[in-house]
Amino acid sequence: MTYDCIVIPGGGVDLNGSPAAWVCARLDRAVEMASSTSYFLVLSRGTTHHPPVLDKNSFPIDEATASAAYLIERNIPSNKILIENWSLDTIGNAYFARQCIIEPMELHRLAVITNDFHMTRIKLIFDWIFSLSTSAIDRCEKYSIEYFTVSNQDMTDEQLVARIDKEHIACEDVKTKIQKINNFSQMARFLFIEHGAYKAKSLHSQRSQLDSLTASTY
Repeated sequence: MTYDCIVIPGGGVDLNGSPAAWVCARLDRAVEMASSTSYFLVLSRGTTHHPPVLDKNSFPIDEATASAAYLIERNIPSNKILIENWSLDTIGNAYFARQCIIEPMELHRLAVITNDFHMTRIKLIFDWIFSLSTSAIDRCEKYSIEYFTVSNQDMTDEQLVARIDKEHIACEDVKTKIQKINNFSQMARFLFIEHGAYKAKSLHSQRSQLDSLTASTY
């Protein structure tokens, strides 16, 4: 096996609860590489930017669960698929993947697949988080990561331009955080004390977020 694990970041589901078209491009590439990996790791519970899509029983559909179903439909054995369904953004994708699955399972040779519009930020974040040590002094050197880019499938020119602009702003923000966070302990403190997707929120904050989401739905 060339890789211990192929990692497919989250990227949304459509109104039917299936992976978004650009995520399907990532998953299809992973299927093509099936003979070169021991595991597939699909990432993400969802996003904080809009409410989750619900299934027929009104339960939220996790992005990672939808991606796992897509792989199984394409004859990937379920015992080769790992699901990370805690994260709500790309930093969380990398953190929870490493902390909860990749590190304890000792998966050191990784391939990460994402779309062209997303690759710069993915590489910044994964290189950063997978280099962090649990020590304030040493760096972690145990991971080897290769990156694979796929097409920006089914995105209009207008959507792509807007997404590229958003990615540029997000990358600058990530670069600022990289300068401040140098080990895994600092990363955990940032995520669970400062990061808006994971920190505890007051009831007022939760209501404000719900109002914002409701307004953006219409």
